Amino acid sequence: MIGGRQLNSWSPSFWARHLGRAPYWTLGVVNQHISVMTPTGLSTVHVAEHQKLTFEIGSIWARMSAPELGILTPLPGLSKRALSEYQSCVASQVKEYEEALDLQPVLDALLGWWTGFHAETGEGWANRRWLPEEFIVEWESRLTQLRAMYPLSAAQRRLLEDRADVAQRPALQTLDGAWSVRSQVAAQNDALVDVELIDERAFFDRIEKTPLTEEQARAVICFDNRVQLVASAGSGKTSTMVAKAGWTIRKNLAKADEILLLAFNKSAAAELGERCDRRLANANISAAGLRATTFHAFGLKVIGEATGAKPRLAAGLDTDNGVPLLADVVRALRRSSAEFAAKWALFQNVLGVPMTGDAEPEPDAWDPQKRRSGYRDLNLEVMKSAGERAIANWLIKSGVEFDYERPYEVNVADAQHSQYRPDFFYPAAGVYHEHWALVAGQAEPPGFEGYLQSSAWKKGVHAANGTVLIETAARDLANGSLFESLERQLRARGIEPDFDPDRAVPGTPLLTDREMCNLFRTFLAHAKSNRLGDRDLRARVATGRNGAQDLRETLFLDLFDEVRREWDRRLQDANEVDFEDMLNHATDLVEAGRWTSPYRVVLVDEFQDASHSRARLVQALVSRPDHFLFAVGDDWQSIYRFAGSDISAMTRFEATFGRGHVLRLERTFRSSQQLSTLAGDFVMKNPSQLKKTVRSERSCVAPLALALVDSDAGVTGAIDERLRELATVAADGSRRTVKVLGRYRYEQELVPRTRYPGLDVSFQTVHSSKGLEADHVIIPGLSRGGFPSTKEDDPLLRLALPEGDEFPHAEERRLLYVALTRARETVLLIARNGRESEFVTELLGDGVVTLLGDAASGEAPEPCPACGKGLMVLRQGKYGPFLACNRFPACTSKRRIAS
Repeated sequence: MIGGRQLNSWSPSFWARHLGRAPYWTLGVVNQHISVMTPTGLSTVHVAEHQKLTFEIGSIWARMSAPELGILTPLPGLSKRALSEYQSCVASQVKEYEEALDLQPVLDALLGWWTGFHAETGEGWANRRWLPEEFIVEWESRLTQLRAMYPLSAAQRRLLEDRADVAQRPALQTLDGAWSVRSQVAAQNDALVDVELIDERAFFDRIEKTPLTEEQARAVICFDNRVQLVASAGSGKTSTMVAKAGWTIRKNLAKADEILLLAFNKSAAAELGERCDRRLANANISAAGLRATTFHAFGLKVIGEATGAKPRLAAGLDTDNGVPLLADVVRALRRSSAEFAAKWALFQNVLGVPMTGDAEPEPDAWDPQKRRSGYRDLNLEVMKSAGERAIANWLIKSGVEFDYERPYEVNVADAQHSQYRPDFFYPAAGVYHEHWALVAGQAEPPGFEGYLQSSAWKKGVHAANGTVLIETAARDLANGSLFESLERQLRARGIEPDFDPDRAVPGTPLLTDREMCNLFRTFLAHAKSNRLGDRDLRARVATGRNGAQDLRETLFLDLFDEVRREWDRRLQDANEVDFEDMLNHATDLVEAGRWTSPYRVVLVDEFQDASHSRARLVQALVSRPDHFLFAVGDDWQSIYRFAGSDISAMTRFEATFGRGHVLRLERTFRSSQQLSTLAGDFVMKNPSQLKKTVRSERSCVAPLALALVDSDAGVTGAIDERLRELATVAADGSRRTVKVLGRYRYEQELVPRTRYPGLDVSFQTVHSSKGLEADHVIIPGLSRGGFPSTKEDDPLLRLALPEGDEFPHAEERRLLYVALTRARETVLLIARNGRESEFVTELLGDGVVTLLGDAASGEAPEPCPACGKGLMVLRQGKYGPFLACNRFPACTSKRRIAS
């Protein structure tokens, strides 16, 4: 070894040659062989025969003898150091050689794996069979086990390569990290798709009324254990599912009675089954035994067959998602429990909207006397903050008389301070009350410079004048101590709060009974679907810096615990089940092996609507080897969270079901490219949505228009004007379809009752329109507070969901996307002038909307420079016209119009 370099050749030393005592010769060890080069020739011997070379060590040098190699005269002059190096090198190579003698089992095992792998891949190719993920996993596992059994050093790998003949050497590439089972299988599957696209073109052209596109056909051919098909609106997902069923039977991948198609409602299941029967018969493929059903009907079947006692669904669950049933439960609890009624009223009237000390909802009222926006309480008075409204509502329901911002009894105005107006005054006891805007972790509220000095001044005023001041703080509202502290302080001053949930008030609660029941029914569906018990939900409650739990969340869960117990008690007494329990029970039976599924291929429609319980049932059905899942859906159209759907079934598909293929249908047969693009850009503002690029071969100039109106009559007039315009266009004798899509059912009353020649006009809610289409669409409810709904994204739902959707109005955004993409040609939006919704503001800002009527004569409204969410619209004031933000009173930005 010299300078870290390993020597493998040696010669007589310099001094030996210089003194003339040694001729020049070379001794080398290379590739398991010892070589001796002399002036007369080269002699070699394998290292295993190193004893054929002997050395006689003298006082200074050593002499080598090798008569068996024909070297009859000893070769002198090798230094002792060189001899030591030689012997070390030979010993090392002898060891490698000896280890190599044990490499034959490795080579045999490797050749066996290689031969078996290529035999099965070859058989798959010969039979035109897709090699699925479980095939990859199996052969990768075998190779991993082989490598673990025979760990090879680099030298051993070289020796193995030396020992292998030409035919065996390809197998050795499996030892190289660049070679993988997955890449080999993927290449063969890709080649299979290319061949089948050509050879089976007749099937793809005839299985449906119109030929399948290449991306549809590729999705049909791909027969992996787990396939997710992300299908754009109007991209022909049902055609793909029908073709998939036919392909499965045609290619003998499964029998018809081994195929299960799952849909989400009876009409969809019936349509899917009938279409399969009709189209497969047309292709001379027998569909006998093919089953299309709903999740719920299938769950009942599983339970009945496994237990011998088919359960009965609770009557009324099919009506409005069971909300009327839950409302009846709540009415009974409020009648039977004064404590429940009080908590219900407290949540409904005081904590109904999301609110923390440092994050308030947007103002919803305007105080014309004080000329400021705020929050209207149950006595119709406008408070400065949501926290003060919460206090006021509690006082009102508790029968405590108070004055809001009454001038202080002593005139204390000076050069630095205007007349002092405490937040609350209780005339019965002459007590003042300040609610400080102090939040946890902050010395003073942001944006309130000098707040602490002002607070100190106010406290000093009371001390100097001998008046009584009680105090609360915003930081105590979330943790639940505020109302306890306030009640204690009031009682100490002789005021006796008596919270009465039925106390009559002139105003309306923050949430109506209907909205409350909707919230609780949605929460119940998710909690049951995700199998979250009381303790699980409590563990998710937010905890503040001081360790206190969020009051709104804990109060809601107090109520929810009672609602769920009564709901379940009624089901048990009637020997009935709800949807969630039914699916959970069916899943348990499948997972426990008490019901063995006869289905090897499961095709699921509208997969974006899957709840956690549905997803778990599907996973149980396909968990065994040689089972296949084909899940079709569009996360952009996930709009049934209120019924328990969980978008993570789509967005976390592989994490839930295992590795597979994610394919896309991006060509739409419905909407124009312009409408598809603007609708796609709109929904993709939410970064959590899966990315797609929707393509269309159709074109339409200005597909999206906006009409601004001033009243309900104006809405009806705008619809009428649009329908008359379309009727004129359709005067050529062809009939056009028009759908008026409302965010709410009551909007049907805004549709004119007139008949329009050449038009088929119908009204539906956006939710009920999914899966349908029309030539033209009219959406009348794009006014602020209506669409997007401000009541649909309560953060309480995060307690029952595996992961939250934090993007603002995420579900409402998807809902508008659904409405837009029902149209083949055009969409008309209708909004109240000056009260345009955030979505209208956004679409105008993106420059994708054409203004109609009087608005079209001027420029499009400009975005509000203050909030960025609203539009600057024309208003009339005391001193003439001016521009103001249409989000007033949430935003009070305004600007005079120059004369």
